[in-house]
Amino acid sequence: MHSSGLKVIIVFAFALFMSSCKNTKSGFISRNYHDLTARYNGLYNANLKIEDGAQKLSDAQVDIYDRTLPVYKYADAQKAKSIYPQMDEALKKTSTVIQRHTLVDKNGNEKPDKEHWIDDNWIAYGKALFYKHEYFEAIETFKYVETTYKKEQGRHEGSLWLAKTYLQLTQLKEAEDKLDYLRNQKDLSKKVRAEYDAVAADFYLQTRNTDRAIEHLKLAIPVAKNRNNQIRYMFILAQLYQQKGDFKTAFELYTKVIKKNPVYEMAFNARINRARCFDAQSQNSNSVKKELQKMAKDPKNKEYLDQVYYALAGISQKESKEEEEIIYLQKSVLASTSNKNQKAISYLELGKIYLSKPDYKTAQLYYDSCITNLGNDHPDYTDILTKRNSLTKLMKALNTIHDQDSLMVLARMTPAEREKAVDDLLKKEDEERQRKMEEEKEQQVNQLFNTDTKQQQPTRGNGSSWYFYNTSAISFGTNDFQRKWGNRKLEDDWRRSNKQMNIQEDETVVEETKKEEIKDPTEAREAHKKELLDKIPSDQAAIDKSMGKVIDAYYNAAMIYNEQLNDKPASAKMFEDLLSKYPDNKYKLPAYYQLYRLYLSMKDPQKSDYYKNLLLDKYPDSDYAMIIKNPNFMAEKASKKSDIELFYEDTYRKYLNGEYASVISCKAQAEQMYPGNIYVPKFDMLKTLSIGRTQPVGVFTASLQDIVRNYSEDPVKDQAQDILDYINGISSIDDNKIPEKDTVARMYNYMESAPHLLVISFRNVGPVNSDQLKN
Repeated sequence: MHSSGLKVIIVFAFALFMSSCKNTKSGFISRNYHDLTARYNGLYNANLKIEDGAQKLSDAQVDIYDRTLPVYKYADAQKAKSIYPQMDEALKKTSTVIQRHTLVDKNGNEKPDKEHWIDDNWIAYGKALFYKHEYFEAIETFKYVETTYKKEQGRHEGSLWLAKTYLQLTQLKEAEDKLDYLRNQKDLSKKVRAEYDAVAADFYLQTRNTDRAIEHLKLAIPVAKNRNNQIRYMFILAQLYQQKGDFKTAFELYTKVIKKNPVYEMAFNARINRARCFDAQSQNSNSVKKELQKMAKDPKNKEYLDQVYYALAGISQKESKEEEEIIYLQKSVLASTSNKNQKAISYLELGKIYLSKPDYKTAQLYYDSCITNLGNDHPDYTDILTKRNSLTKLMKALNTIHDQDSLMVLARMTPAEREKAVDDLLKKEDEERQRKMEEEKEQQVNQLFNTDTKQQQPTRGNGSSWYFYNTSAISFGTNDFQRKWGNRKLEDDWRRSNKQMNIQEDETVVEETKKEEIKDPTEAREAHKKELLDKIPSDQAAIDKSMGKVIDAYYNAAMIYNEQLNDKPASAKMFEDLLSKYPDNKYKLPAYYQLYRLYLSMKDPQKSDYYKNLLLDKYPDSDYAMIIKNPNFMAEKASKKSDIELFYEDTYRKYLNGEYASVISCKAQAEQMYPGNIYVPKFDMLKTLSIGRTQPVGVFTASLQDIVRNYSEDPVKDQAQDILDYINGISSIDDNKIPEKDTVARMYNYMESAPHLLVISFRNVGPVNSDQLKN
């Protein structure tokens, strides 16, 4: 009886305990039971899984040391799939805890004031989603924590993770709002406070506010609990000071990073960056140089030699030893076998050296090599590409001037003199070819023994003034190659736009190329001679066309010097050469105006006044004279659009919208409302294009012929003639109407190497990070 009674008491007590622990109860026993199990049953193990997965994700992201390191390493969505098992396990554990141990009232409503660990489980749940790159689901989770657990510290952690998630989505305004909110809270836990400054630094790095990023990194370093994070923050801080030009502080910080014994790659890059920050006048200069030279001899650093030479080039730069700097940069390029970004940066530094001389020709070659190797995710890619394009356009204009001037000299020769000149050229080409073969053999030997570090110097030509020989001789082949194949990198199978294309298709291209080759040397020489002679203008029309190219090239080069390279003296000289050689050219007035502005900015009032007075005295009614008198003239002129101008713009919009019948009707209205207006050719062209969209080819052709006949002096004539030439070139037309897209597409030549402009249209709802959008 005693034993049975004891069992009954135990069973009753257990039943009483369990009933007290239902999640609808919030008494002392129930609260402590649920708190205990919520903390240790699922949360602890879930956090272990999350930490393990987060570390693996961090290890999967490779740091690129030639740019500012990110504060956090979350890899990409593809790599995040590797940690799905850990994160899914964490989600399972935390969701089970939340389901079983959330305290609710009789109506099923949560009682957050009675709980202590459920908010932590929700945060762990949100972190698991975050590391899986499921950011929108993570946002919902962190928002729930933030708004539900108002008396718990977890709400601030939820706000911090919300800021981190917004940063991953580049929703910068939302991230800034959360960080501002947290900054003003007085009751932040040590855990949140320690993490806050790192997140704020990440925000300011993304918004390119270097000073504020520095401010928060300095606060984040001493409170970082993770040693690796502390070293990382210190390295980033050193990078930022280096970018600001505070080399002394950067040098000291890199030294601290090295002393903390980080991973080898970070320590190596800290030494490299420190070398580029040293003070040439300090006592450390010799020790830094010796350290780098020792690193260069270490077999362990063989794959990093390009960076070592780059750092040595930085020391030479500090010591104002330009020739030595160039040699080290060329060595860096030679040593770069797998690190294309480092090769690109070494090319870039070489380009900057020659740009500053200025030697635009050599600078263009180095900038071009830089872009070929530089990843388009580099933060300065767009600026470097723009500079390369400017230099390329400049060289094209200068080559055009040189080439066409030489052609016009040849055009004035007798046929016998021309033939002799071309024979002399072919002889020089043979001699040059032989010289280059010998030079290449010598370079191969030098490269084998690494005795000649100047072999990466771009070829500059021999300085001949002869038309075909010099850079233009090279440019003929280069331009023909690019017209046919585009701007290809030097690599295997460069001919293929799609490396996986059908092999038969590729063989056909090779076969076609072979057909163009002439094996017999004598025949090949004669064919080449004929090709060169054919390039020489043979009549006045061809000479005039050549002269027009020269005039355009002078003007374009002058504008590039001024607006894109900021070389005002070179720009002024180019404009004055244009006016000297071709006094009555079509750019005379804009050239006068540009010279007035150039000499004004160069503080040369005598010359500035000279060109200003030319415009005011001789061309007082020109737009340029009006601008000098009234700087707001063009803005005022633009604001005073005439009725016919507005009517034409409306008609043009109708054409773009496909309202072809309305366009034809508008053309008739314009004749009645504005007889004899200057837009008549444009209205007629819009009408003709609308006919092409809606009526048979014969009607379209007749309308185009009317345009050509009626407007011989207007640009619409050339547009109409181009379309007629295309139509006449079609062997057969199945449809009775002009093909919509195909016809227009084939009217143009696709040039892969040319700049292509893209317009991105988006709804202006909330803040937009344009750089991120472009990427």
